[in-house]
Amino acid sequence: MLTKTYKSRLILQWCIYAGVMIFLLWLSWQLNILINIFVSDPTKITFLIALFFIGGTVHCGIRANYLSRQLNAIMDIENNVLAWDSNNSLPSDFLITITKSMEGQSLNGEQSMDNALLAEVFADQAHAQHELGWFFNSLLVKLGLLGTVIGFVLMLGPLSTLKSFDIADVQGILTSMTAGMGVALNTTLVGLLCSMLLSFQYLLLDRGADEVVARTVHYMETVLIPAQHKKA
Repeated sequence: MLTKTYKSRLILQWCIYAGVMIFLLWLSWQLNILINIFVSDPTKITFLIALFFIGGTVHCGIRANYLSRQLNAIMDIENNVLAWDSNNSLPSDFLITITKSMEGQSLNGEQSMDNALLAEVFADQAHAQHELGWFFNSLLVKLGLLGTVIGFVLMLGPLSTLKSFDIADVQGILTSMTAGMGVALNTTLVGLLCSMLLSFQYLLLDRGADEVVARTVHYMETVLIPAQHKKA
């Protein structure tokens, strides 16, 4: 039994999540937290991480809007608001394909297997572009780790220039080491936070795509196939 849901749920959830993120980023900017992180990073890796994060968030918004419209379509089909054979949505295309594959054939084991293969193709279409998003999500973590390595290199590099243990020389070395440690920690922190925020968005999209597939396949098994079987 499918759980009850409401129309445009996915895009509304993403909008709420994006609104909370924008507020937190604005608050961090007002508190000079983001400014200090970006200014203190000579490698500019944090800028690159932020760029990928913004691009991934925009992509999630586009996909959330698309999947929300597909979910609305299958819900309208379930409620007999729309005819599945006259709509141009992804669920309608799948149901039309299933109907064409059943024309002139009996519902035997081979046909059921064909339907299962078509359902897998439909699921792949619903999850399209998500793999690319998960790749960029993991890339944020890798960029953070790259910043960590570069930060440690910057931190340990000045030690090779230390020729004496004068207080002035040691203070200069410690200042350089502190800057390198700041790069390592800041890039790691930004990479991990952006990765977690982006991964939740793609998790939300995956759940939405799964719901579109589940509702469409459920309609196929409980309504479409029995109706076609009676006609045959």
